[in-house]
Amino acid sequence: MTLLIWATIAALLPLANPSLFASHILNAEQSSVASAWLTDHPEYRLATDRDCACDEDIQTMRAGSGGVWKPFPDYHPYVATGDFNGDGITDFAVVVITKRGVHDFALVVFNGPVDSQRPIAAFIGLQGNLAGAGLFYGPPRPKPYRLVVGRFESEGVVLQPRGKTYRIEK
Repeated sequence: MTLLIWATIAALLPLANPSLFASHILNAEQSSVASAWLTDHPEYRLATDRDCACDEDIQTMRAGSGGVWKPFPDYHPYVATGDFNGDGITDFAVVVITKRGVHDFALVVFNGPVDSQRPIAAFIGLQGNLAGAGLFYGPPRPKPYRLVVGRFESEGVVLQPRGKTYRIEK
C-alpha cells in the first residue's frame, strides 16, 4: 500500500507547478551544466556568498522576516532555480565573476533541459558590480513568477522571457 502511495505521488509531481520547486542550490545535473559552461569560459568562476559581502541579508533570507516573507533555508544569493520562462521546465541561473576583477560579475541563465555536454546559456548579462545583490524567484511576488536581480530590500530588475532568451525590465 505504501509503495502505491509513493508511486502515485511520484507520478503526479511532474504535474505540479515547477515554481513550487524554486531553490537556491543546484542539483547534480545543474551543477554539471554550470561546470561544463565554466570549462568553456575559463575567465569566470562561480560567485560565492563571500563575494556578495551580505552575510546579514543572507541570514535574513534563510530565517525569513515574518509576514509574507517566508524562510528560504537554502538561500544563496547567486543561485536560483525555477520555471523562469513559464514552459513547465525548471531553469536555473548563476552569477559568475571574472577571475581578473573583484567586482566584474555576470548573470548566466540556462533554460531547461540543458545538455551538460553542450551547455548553451539562454542569457548572459547584467555585467558589473553585483556585490550586495542577489537572485530572487517565486512567492510572495505576484504570478507569473519571474527572476529578479537586485540589492536586498529593493525592487531590482526583472528578467522577462523573450523567445528563447530574456530581456531586462526595470
